[in-house]
Amino acid sequence: MLNRREFLSRSLKGAAGLLAVSVLPAGLTACSNDKKTVNTSSMANLGPLSELTKGEFPKKVQHKATIKDAWTEQEREGGVYINKNKDGSLLIMSPVCTHLGCTVGDAGENTQKTGIRFLCPCHAGQYNEYGINVAGPPPRPLAIFDAYVQDGNVYIAVLSPRKREK
Repeated sequence: MLNRREFLSRSLKGAAGLLAVSVLPAGLTACSNDKKTVNTSSMANLGPLSELTKGEFPKKVQHKATIKDAWTEQEREGGVYINKNKDGSLLIMSPVCTHLGCTVGDAGENTQKTGIRFLCPCHAGQYNEYGINVAGPPPRPLAIFDAYVQDGNVYIAVLSPRKREK
């Protein structure tokens, strides 16, 4: 026959054991070094990473994406501007002006000599080659996309650009 002290001791040890066993898989997953795969079915494929890192920067890259939600499927076409950060990683910029949502275009030859690379035709917003607003009404730099590299291709979530501040 168990006395009260032994009963409580065994009960607490059993509960602690159950807790440890239930938390163990989550802990092992968090500590894993395996590269996680991302579902790219609703993302735009910008092409092979090896090709995107070649050539002159900044450059415009066109994309197509099939966006799926619970009820509908949409085909989206568009483009992004790509440059290289100082560390060599890709900087993928949205072409949408941060002032009123116009589409930013390439700058002319005269303005590129002064460091201006992108012009907003609506209100003369100007951005440098890294998408930083340098003149006009835009309140902040161009939004950027997080790049996901899978099987050598670069993917972006076209509906999820990330705001950035200066």
